[in-house]
Amino acid sequence: MKINYFPLVALMTIPSFIACNQNPSGTKSNTDAKENLISQIRSSESAEVKTLFKEGKIDIQITTPGTALGELLQQIDPTKGNVAGQMKVLAEKLSPKEREVLEAQNKKVGIMNLAILMIPLKSEIYLKGAEATAKFDAMTFHGENNVNEAKKEGTMYIKSQNSNKDMTIRYTGDSFHEMAKNELKNEDYYIEKTNETSIVAGYNCTKSVYTLKESVPTNNKPGGIPASSVYRLEVWTSTEMPKSVNFLHPLYIKEDAGIMKILIQYEKDNGLQFLYEFTKVENRAVTPAEMQIKKTEKIYDFGKDKMAVGMQMMGVVFGM
Repeated sequence: MKINYFPLVALMTIPSFIACNQNPSGTKSNTDAKENLISQIRSSESAEVKTLFKEGKIDIQITTPGTALGELLQQIDPTKGNVAGQMKVLAEKLSPKEREVLEAQNKKVGIMNLAILMIPLKSEIYLKGAEATAKFDAMTFHGENNVNEAKKEGTMYIKSQNSNKDMTIRYTGDSFHEMAKNELKNEDYYIEKTNETSIVAGYNCTKSVYTLKESVPTNNKPGGIPASSVYRLEVWTSTEMPKSVNFLHPLYIKEDAGIMKILIQYEKDNGLQFLYEFTKVENRAVTPAEMQIKKTEKIYDFGKDKMAVGMQMMGVVFGM
């Protein structure tokens, strides 16, 4: 089951919000001690995971590594509303040099700043069998999405962070695939399996690198990010994580093990990257309350009128 967080990215526009430590001598032993402690903690985290993940809670964070704007956005609390106001207050606290760097990066990434506003900075996923529920907060909207892969049905609730507007959308059958699946085709990419490893949320993962073949045209599908427009990905998988979790990601990637981290670069000439990563995995029973989502009295059927529902969603997302 795949939960798509980006149903409206191609339709949005974005306003502009922009108007080295040294160690003292004699501290090498302290530095070594810290490094040893970090190594022990990582080893301990890895040792905690002893069984395959089948049911429980997954905490996920999406960041934009290496960008001043991404770092600034991490300080925003979408649940408090008035995102523009929060952004302005934070920007005023920056030094002239920091504002200069932020403005330069903002111009460089251009329209991809749009995706920054749309991504859920933090989210929770509850998984139980064929059913999954995601609850997340993006910069402009709060979302809750329940998907049942076996029944091919899903229900999504969204609420504006800047107004009282909200709505509930149901999608089943053919519309389920349009809303809940965006598959990256392996044949469109050069795939390099590496020996590089990393611990992600206590699980040992190995890295694969996907690079788009130059001859592949962009496939603009309505309802989500066009998978074939993604230029490069670093995909981290663990054999201790079932590959069924791969249906939960913004992009569905065919891997034989569970994907726990994806570094996404959408454009070849644009260095902006998105890091999608499991930050915590809890093997435990999931309660019925955790699987439930909020619902409005009226529920819209995405399959009956995709354009009208999509426009209404846009209005909720931007509080219009």
